[in-house]
Amino acid sequence: MGRDLGMAELSSTDTDYLVFTLNQRRYGVAHHAVMSILDLPGYTVMPGMPPEVRGLMVYQGESIPLFDLRVCFGESTRLQETQELVQTMLLRKQDHINWVLQLKQEVFGNKPITVQMNPDLCAFGQWYKTFKTDNLNLNAHMQYFDDPHRQIHQVAVDAARLLEAGRADEARHLIHMTEGGLLMRLIELFDGVKEQIRLYLLEYVIVFNVGGVRFAMATDKINFFGRLLKIEKNLSADLENNRFDFIAAVGHPKRDARTVDTPILLLDMHRFMVRYPFLRTV
Repeated sequence: MGRDLGMAELSSTDTDYLVFTLNQRRYGVAHHAVMSILDLPGYTVMPGMPPEVRGLMVYQGESIPLFDLRVCFGESTRLQETQELVQTMLLRKQDHINWVLQLKQEVFGNKPITVQMNPDLCAFGQWYKTFKTDNLNLNAHMQYFDDPHRQIHQVAVDAARLLEAGRADEARHLIHMTEGGLLMRLIELFDGVKEQIRLYLLEYVIVFNVGGVRFAMATDKINFFGRLLKIEKNLSADLENNRFDFIAAVGHPKRDARTVDTPILLLDMHRFMVRYPFLRTV
């Protein structure tokens, strides 16, 4: 492995490709350039390296550059992405603590209920509708929010009805039950996201050998290794810019029960070397 390959070979459906996911997009590389796939090892941050390079990692006794492909494409790093998610969860948890406190003040003060009753319109609800991840564990955890989040907003609706009916004691009891029940459940879920994010940070590394030059790339997920059904060389307009200058074609997987016809962006590792000429001197 590691021998040079031309464009004809890169675009051939007779070539095996390693397909992987990065930030919910699928990419593929011809197998000739791939040396190994590893769990993300430790690495040393080096001064003077471009931002795309996380640092140097040791592979078979040799120090090689470890690239962050997200940064190569002008995207947030996985660490930045997860830090933003942690901060969002902290803010939305506090929102709901404050929400219950305000509802309690309104119920116990026999005041009109002004808290947001629609779970889809609070800050978390609006964020939740647009949240996407290809991480199965994190996605499964986030789905646990559905019922308790809707139920806690329904408490405001029920409390308002009880107050209108002159049943203030029942409304106050409902608030007490919510503080010790639904609110605690939501807090547990918000706090539990941190553990899922720790697992979400697990990454893989693909080690390449291109023309005798070794380097590595971090990726989110390894999808499959095999041949493609068809390859198209015409790229969409959003890929026709310098950030994606080493994307050579778009592939489509062979269809079976395990694959989805998601476009696969095929990388030309020789173009990658042209973008980062320092690789030949590392």
